[in-house]
Amino acid sequence: MPVPIPEALSGRLSPLMATRARRRMTVIAASALLFSVFAVGMDVMLPLWTTGALGCDAADWAHLRSLRTLGMLFGVIVLGALSDRFGQRLLGAISMLGVAAILTLLSLGPARTVWLVMPIYGGLVSTAYVNLNTLTQQISDRRQGLANTVYRSIGAAAGIGAPVAVTRLAGVWRGYPPVFLVLAAVLVIAAAVLMLYPGEPIPAPLGGWRAEVRRLWQGYRVALGERQLMSYIWLSQLWLNALAGVGTFAAIRFTRELGLADQQYGTLSALAGAAALGATAAAGLILDRVSLRRLHVWLGCGSGLCSLLMGASDAVWLSAGAFVLFAPLGQVLNAPSSMWVSRAAGKSSQTAAFSVHKVLAGFCAAITMVALAALERLIGMRAIMLWGGVLGVLLGLGFLLLREPPDPQAARRSL
Repeated sequence: MPVPIPEALSGRLSPLMATRARRRMTVIAASALLFSVFAVGMDVMLPLWTTGALGCDAADWAHLRSLRTLGMLFGVIVLGALSDRFGQRLLGAISMLGVAAILTLLSLGPARTVWLVMPIYGGLVSTAYVNLNTLTQQISDRRQGLANTVYRSIGAAAGIGAPVAVTRLAGVWRGYPPVFLVLAAVLVIAAAVLMLYPGEPIPAPLGGWRAEVRRLWQGYRVALGERQLMSYIWLSQLWLNALAGVGTFAAIRFTRELGLADQQYGTLSALAGAAALGATAAAGLILDRVSLRRLHVWLGCGSGLCSLLMGASDAVWLSAGAFVLFAPLGQVLNAPSSMWVSRAAGKSSQTAAFSVHKVLAGFCAAITMVALAALERLIGMRAIMLWGGVLGVLLGLGFLLLREPPDPQAARRSL
């Protein structure tokens, strides 16, 4: 059962608690806001900290990211599967608390500890993401697009303030380790809020280990047999990893090659976050009405073009403009991507579909990070973004070859 809300606080929140769907959305929005502050802040801090205080180069950072993505595989296969047995709410909260413990260790322990804890960090973060995403899909079938838009808009809103906050705090405190403690506290609060999520189905009791392994494999086997789901997952992963150079190297390229200070890059990331928030909020007006396939084509090709422009020259203004535009295109595509996986799940469970998606995402990302580390030393970050953008445009057009996933509302009306 969910943790009860104090009576005084419940009265103030009564407009948001009128229905179960609203109660679910309120909890997801609050927890996602806190979790996104952590996630966006760490995405900005980690490359700057490792290439600064730790003395790593861009290729070392790519290797660190590969360790994180390898951890994603463990997190999704094991912890993601346990979500079916203990519930998304509980496993999501436990994962957040585990990440908070890791941040505390990074803040107080030796800096090189990051090489040891990165796989565990990746596994716990990915598990928290999967569970937040799954709980979002359960908010309301009738307004799935709106629920996804609110959830993604929360993340985009965090992208405005978090980059500026973490880089400015690091400047005041003369380093990033104290900021890790702040983000750890944020995660503890996010976990407590997530435990308030109401009406989650009660998982079945645990059986013997053989039965559990058999049940786990059966869930994955059913999901792997859904052709529409798997076609989408493979194509979307090829597209996503073609553009991985932007997310991997943007902070390092802007600060180490194009001459921006950490705080200037934080401000640039905030501008990108503001653009992402506006685009995501606007997308909420159309997500329940438009073709997901066509939306993927336009946003996929647009993101590829932005990466291409970032690698086209060393002009700061061109790279900055393309980076600010890349953020909203990628952010808007997150919600329809989750909707596509949810709608194409077929006979598999939602958790199995999202877990398979995450497992393959981790597998592809781990390979991509190793490849990017080698390519960075051979051709450099600029060329990676240029040719990755070319591939992104071509793969974006590939979404035209997929079938539109079934609309859950239309399926209900046909019954």
